[in-house]
Amino acid sequence: MHCLDRASQPSSELFDRDHLDPTALVRVLLLGPRMRRAVLAMLAVALVLSFSEATRASAERAQRPFSPHRTVNTALAGSAVFPFGGASNLGSLSGTSVNAPVVGVASTPDGNGYWLVGADGGVYCFGDAPFEGSLGGVALAQPIRGMAATPDGQGYWLVAEDGGVFTFGDAAFDGSLGGIPLAQPIVGMAATPDGGGYWLVAADGGIFSFGDAPFEGSLGGVALAQPIRGMAATPDGQGYWLVAEDGGVFTFGDATFDGSLGATELAAPIVGISPTGDGGGYWLVAADGGVFAFGDAPFGGSLGGQLLAQPVIGLARSGVGYWLAEGQLARSPFTPALIADLDSRLGLVSAAVEDLNTGDVFVYHPGLALITASIVKVQFLGTLLAEAQAAGRGLTPAEQGLAVPMIEVSDNNAATAVLGDVGGPGAVAAFDQSIGMTGSNTISNWGNSTTTATDQLILLNHFVRPNSALSDSSRAYGLSLMAQVTPPDIFGISAGVPPGMLRASKTGRIPSEGVINGIGWVQGQGRDYLIAVLTQGVPNPDQAGLAIMNEVSTATWDSLGS
Repeated sequence: MHCLDRASQPSSELFDRDHLDPTALVRVLLLGPRMRRAVLAMLAVALVLSFSEATRASAERAQRPFSPHRTVNTALAGSAVFPFGGASNLGSLSGTSVNAPVVGVASTPDGNGYWLVGADGGVYCFGDAPFEGSLGGVALAQPIRGMAATPDGQGYWLVAEDGGVFTFGDAAFDGSLGGIPLAQPIVGMAATPDGGGYWLVAADGGIFSFGDAPFEGSLGGVALAQPIRGMAATPDGQGYWLVAEDGGVFTFGDATFDGSLGATELAAPIVGISPTGDGGGYWLVAADGGVFAFGDAPFGGSLGGQLLAQPVIGLARSGVGYWLAEGQLARSPFTPALIADLDSRLGLVSAAVEDLNTGDVFVYHPGLALITASIVKVQFLGTLLAEAQAAGRGLTPAEQGLAVPMIEVSDNNAATAVLGDVGGPGAVAAFDQSIGMTGSNTISNWGNSTTTATDQLILLNHFVRPNSALSDSSRAYGLSLMAQVTPPDIFGISAGVPPGMLRASKTGRIPSEGVINGIGWVQGQGRDYLIAVLTQGVPNPDQAGLAIMNEVSTATWDSLGS
């Protein structure tokens, strides 16, 4: 049997004045009766921060080579499942478009089937795994991170990154961490053998027990070389194993230590652990499909050394052997559902997003060269700064007197003056070419200049990341202006983004051309990305065009959150 959760299937004048405040979503989750022990354990964890998120992100960006188009993904392809050691080929999502990446795999108790779960809570079942419901189509506060099956295989639990627990079939709800501030996100869960409880594990090794799941210790407060990636329970439910990204194995209760990879140099990080039926051994699985067997766990083969389209996210034990399940390289904002919606819109739409944490670039119709409106003013600013650098000086007071209103209040007269001062469209074209913007064309009637979404990512990169074209002081000055854009000129790319996370922006509108555009840099709460959304020929751009920008921005914030 092969069943899919249908709920998760794809189903010229210049004005720069508009603003839309994103609405806030409020999520209320009930806490279980056994929360006191979990909360006390959590409060006992000492969290020491050695440096800020912004400093760390800046350092990582500086270390990476400048290459904004390392990877281009347009949509999420379904995950493949690989059988080993005699396990049957029961099917997979290979060749199927999905709305969210697969993040977990769990086998039925008899080992004759398995479920895959997506980050959106979509559930896919294979073999004798029954479909008991999903979260597909439900707005989640945080993405799903894992699942566990009930002892009779007639239900399952899903757990989200914030510790929210969702039950299906005969799975009982015994509490959750939803609404409780966590030091580190939840990365996995395991259920007790009788189905009367479950454990949640955080990336720092903190353990939270619910129902009849006994608390046998945790790594909360222990300095780890690498974060925890998963957990597994012993057959009698009186212990559990934790595994870290470097293959280090930690045992609690009656879980036996049968070896680890803590001192081994790995080609890819460990992503999960699965015990044998009698608890006398376990397998570790790496993101490249490498499998490592310990104790009485038999080695049935692996994908190590093979070129995989997507990383492996977990191993599930079958009656004989095991299955390896793929996930996705990244969470693309451009899901099949979003692409279908954008395709249905009147007019032209082009968008691009770069995840600065990974270097991945996601695009929608990236080849379209569309009218810039006022976002071209950032190119003017870059040209002005580069020319001042070449002359060995900073901007003069007069130049600053034009640059500030050009960016902060989108003053068109100031922009025209700057364009003249730098040497006209030819000078801007020379700057564009020097930084790799090959798809842009600036004209004297500058509002009708054209550009591509990926060119705008290149431009933003030269302000956000160290490079040879703009000095650190020039970049800092440009970012300071884009960080102080007047609120009425911040729209579209701010949708779904919490206050203070939009670090730099520039927008533009030409209603008569059906144009509304936005570019920006978002950083905070684990995200660090650049975004460019361009529209042209959209009827009523201040409503329909703005809705497009809002949709892409919200999807980007949500998809790049983990």
